[in-house]
Amino acid sequence: MLAFLLMISASFKQERKSFSVITYNVWNGLGNETQRKNTFAQWANAQKADVIAFQELNHFTQASFSAWAKTWGHKYAAILKEDGYPVGISSRYPIANVYKQVHGLHHGYLYAEIKGVSFLVVHLSPFSRVKRLEEANSIIQLLKEKKKHQRIIVLGDFNSLSPHDSTIYAGTGLRDSMYIQEEKHSHIRNLTDKKEIDYQVVRTFLQNGFYDGFHRADKKFTPSFPTLIFGNVAAGKKKKIDQLLFTKELKKSCIKVDVMQDAVTDTLSDHYPLKAVFTL
Repeated sequence: MLAFLLMISASFKQERKSFSVITYNVWNGLGNETQRKNTFAQWANAQKADVIAFQELNHFTQASFSAWAKTWGHKYAAILKEDGYPVGISSRYPIANVYKQVHGLHHGYLYAEIKGVSFLVVHLSPFSRVKRLEEANSIIQLLKEKKKHQRIIVLGDFNSLSPHDSTIYAGTGLRDSMYIQEEKHSHIRNLTDKKEIDYQVVRTFLQNGFYDGFHRADKKFTPSFPTLIFGNVAAGKKKKIDQLLFTKELKKSCIKVDVMQDAVTDTLSDHYPLKAVFTL
């Protein structure tokens, strides 16, 4: 009887194996610099993530991105396009049902299915809240049409702020910093018509069944942009514009979400990566 119970327990532990996901904007493809790409590969090897989503895979082709992914143990990889600012995804597990959308979008997005989880990798417009909202609605419509899985993760550089962080931003002077940028640059329109911080893009996902993994009472606010690559910047310029949102099914199994700040990520890119760990 004891042997049987131990076997059942071992089987349960195997079934509930952790599944870790990282999203990282690698700033112009790490400048296409060999040393920086090698540094990332060493860092990624240490993380042992199952899936890594990327933004700004500049200078990469499908072939070179696949080869790079193999250096941290990911045999599978898919890139959105081979020009501009591509998003992409790498995985230690097979990637299925890849769908790419570029038309009508600022950078485009990539949909893929990995181990029973649907991933939507995004890099929304950095300049226009109106365009970002259009992109968000396009993504939500796609997911409604596919709806193959209850387990969905939308992740990447949203260039958008979560309403859960609004009280933080109210005290940092971020709105004034953004207002100054709009006064200087006519192509930047990220505030609302009333010149307030816009939260509607992330709120749209929250209203459509997604959860912000960072929204917990015990979770300390940590900005994802900028890193120390620009030195110490004012609080009014620090923000979490990278997001990792997921459906209720995954919310139940999420055991950890972090902005990954360490000696490598402090200066490797202008964004910090985000990581979530689930039990599947």
